Amino acid sequence: MSLDNTISTPLFQQLAATLRAAIDAGEYPPGSRLPTENELCERYSVSRVTVRKALDELSQGEFLVRKPGKGTFVAEKKIQRKLDGVLSYTNMCHMMGYQPGAKTIKIALEQPTEEERGQLGLKKDEQTLVVERLRLADGRPMMLETSKFPESFFFLFNADLTNASLYETIRKETGIVFTRSDKVLEIVFANHQEAKYLGVVKGYPLLSIKSVVHDQSGEHCYLSRQLCIADKFKLMV
Repeated sequence: MSLDNTISTPLFQQLAATLRAAIDAGEYPPGSRLPTENELCERYSVSRVTVRKALDELSQGEFLVRKPGKGTFVAEKKIQRKLDGVLSYTNMCHMMGYQPGAKTIKIALEQPTEEERGQLGLKKDEQTLVVERLRLADGRPMMLETSKFPESFFFLFNADLTNASLYETIRKETGIVFTRSDKVLEIVFANHQEAKYLGVVKGYPLLSIKSVVHDQSGEHCYLSRQLCIADKFKLMV
């Protein structure tokens, strides 16, 4: 297969466009390794310089990841997350073409901290319902999500939240729509248990997103902490 050297478009750009089309068509799925530079040279009848410039262009566009000593791989699609407003993880996955999933790790009643009492407006003897889940995309771990709810949401204790949208479950039961959240972001590093759930090594960088989530009337409804595998998400401000 040859490129057209009679037109004004540089060969490396033609090759980059050809490889991009093959990626979009599923010929090279996310995570797969591309042919070697020599193989691409032979297949498209171009020089190694042309191949490298094409691969560099696709790497800069976040379509490819080059791993020294291992080769060039198709990048996994990152889940795009807007920091303004509220969007469920389920909807985020659907927008990126992923199949969302969830595994419930824990549902339990617990005593909140003093800070949590203040954030949720709880009395001294009131407990919170803690829901901890592992969120998946196409069956792969993406983040650990811990949500803490006041008594009005205790119906979730008996809800089947496996592979379910938490927001949709709450909306169907109560009519509540979450419209805003106050967020605090920081980079943290996975401890042993977090690493085990997420399928990463201990100390792997995670994006921590702590949120106070509000409904359409402005009430503080619940608290959330999401531990996201940092290189699988793209934040949009």
